[in-house]
Amino acid sequence: MKKFDIIVVGGGHAGIEASLASARMGAETLLITIDNDSIAWMPCNPAIGGPGKAQIVREIDALGGAMALNTDETLTQIKLLNTSHGPAVRSLRAQCDKWLYSLNMKRKVEHENHLHLRQGIVSKIILDGFKVVGVETQDGSKFYANAVIITTGTYLKGRIYISQWSTEGGRWGKPASSELSEQLKEIGFKMSRFNTGTTPRVDRRSIDLSKFQCEQGDTQPLCFSLWNKPRIHENQIPSFIGWTNEKTVEVTRKYLNLSPSVMGTMVKTGPRTCPSMEEKVRWFPDRTRHQFFLEYEGFNTNEMYMQGMYMSMPYDNQLEVLRTIPGLENVEIIRPAYVIDYDYIIPTQLNLNYETKLVEGLFIAGQPNGTTGYDEAGGQGLLAGINAVLKIRGDEPFILKRSDAYLGTMSDDIITKELFEPYRITPSHCEYRLLLREDNADLRLTRKGYEIQVVEEWKMRKLEEKERMIQEVKEALEKSILTPNKETLDSLKMLGVSEISKPLTFLDMLKRQDFTKEQLKKLNEKFAHYPDEVLEEVEIETKYAGYIMREINSIKEFLQYENFKIPQDFDYSIVPSLSKEGRERLNEIKPVSLGQAMRISGVRPSDIQMLILYNKKIGGKK
Repeated sequence: MKKFDIIVVGGGHAGIEASLASARMGAETLLITIDNDSIAWMPCNPAIGGPGKAQIVREIDALGGAMALNTDETLTQIKLLNTSHGPAVRSLRAQCDKWLYSLNMKRKVEHENHLHLRQGIVSKIILDGFKVVGVETQDGSKFYANAVIITTGTYLKGRIYISQWSTEGGRWGKPASSELSEQLKEIGFKMSRFNTGTTPRVDRRSIDLSKFQCEQGDTQPLCFSLWNKPRIHENQIPSFIGWTNEKTVEVTRKYLNLSPSVMGTMVKTGPRTCPSMEEKVRWFPDRTRHQFFLEYEGFNTNEMYMQGMYMSMPYDNQLEVLRTIPGLENVEIIRPAYVIDYDYIIPTQLNLNYETKLVEGLFIAGQPNGTTGYDEAGGQGLLAGINAVLKIRGDEPFILKRSDAYLGTMSDDIITKELFEPYRITPSHCEYRLLLREDNADLRLTRKGYEIQVVEEWKMRKLEEKERMIQEVKEALEKSILTPNKETLDSLKMLGVSEISKPLTFLDMLKRQDFTKEQLKKLNEKFAHYPDEVLEEVEIETKYAGYIMREINSIKEFLQYENFKIPQDFDYSIVPSLSKEGRERLNEIKPVSLGQAMRISGVRPSDIQMLILYNKKIGGKK
């Protein structure tokens, strides 16, 4: 049997990015997935991006990943969100054709050099002591490799529920991976369970869409990938906003006892940001108006996804709840909503490179780490794929800090902090979000990716050209002077810009809130020849220079603690006066730095002080 460099288990969003990254770096990679025809499938809402998530997708893109490019090729609608807020929280969101998205991604996998595709269900990993050497599938086939990446989504002992009925499954119609889950427990991994859910899919022909608020996509030039040119997307499909009412809540309340979480037949812990209709009624007993969205699943289907209407009651009761809503009086459900619970590996058992501490060469990415969302999974898969290759090369791991990327924030959060629900990234998780915007992901990360050979040459050349133009624009802005003569004042008035009383550089003008890149292009034609993304970068850096400098100074302080390295074999039991919980958590997680130690749940400020004092006593250095 041929030996590979890397084996990736699972063809979801984490598995795709892991296998593509590994192959781009020249490693012979085997991707084993349960169904070759549902690669990168979107079992929930076929949407990419949104606050926090869009930043992750752009960072995947900046590091050579496929998610953003595939979104541009298959989107049915695209919007720029939070435009009335600052650039730190602006984010793209796209609806995709779920069938096209999967088909396109399969094509990318099949055409990637060094990447091999096999259909099968992995039943166990093959070990040599506590080092992984391969995997075995249910049919007895064995495949060997230097590293294995598990990206099994909700398949680890997954179980689907609709009220009292349940069946094993990783998602509807797909078998669970129970043997692999049991083996991981036998090896010694600490595991727990989370749940997630999906909504009813309904027939467009049975809905009166005139009773809902129509939401069109943006008509301005947009694209998700940094490597594509923004364009106006024709033929976008609208989505529709609706609200529940008193009758909806009344009917839902009548069937609360039929929810599996209420009956106690499944684990109750799911993503708090996506509560089911039953949970909304329990959590907000006085509220009757809950928003939901009707969104098409693709270009060539009448199937619509009811974002915000997660349920787990019986089919007939789901139908009764939906028909209380104006416009849905005659609605027909094509696929009923259901919930699924599944095993995940408590992620504090991972190193920051996504390799497990217990088994050498075994990496975990995506939902098996207790996270949720396509975007988060793709980001973890990318980092696991990169680090698996670096591991077998004998190179240093690729670790992004919280100050480098949303990817770094997410990694640090899930590996350092205790999870009380499935982890989903939001801008509030990120302390340095003004620096870690979606628009500058390439400026932050692409050179790093190129240095470890995960980013192609042409992308690096494109980045260098963008950097050259940004510098050129800045220099031109400093040299171009606007004088307060009649012609200038008339032009400013026509553009809705306040008058000036003394000569100002265009750089000074761009600092003003009423002067934007659009006015700049109209006042001086030479700036109109630069791409919008270049001018936008300069405008943001100029307008928010003070805030950006404040974050840079905060990062300098942060790095003092991050650079205070702690050996991985350090025994915290020898440090006097540590709290019992702090000592246990530090020995469990083995932080790589004092900064990471400070973020561990259960570690007190007094514990950190004791570490610093002990380090000074034994002559430790930062």
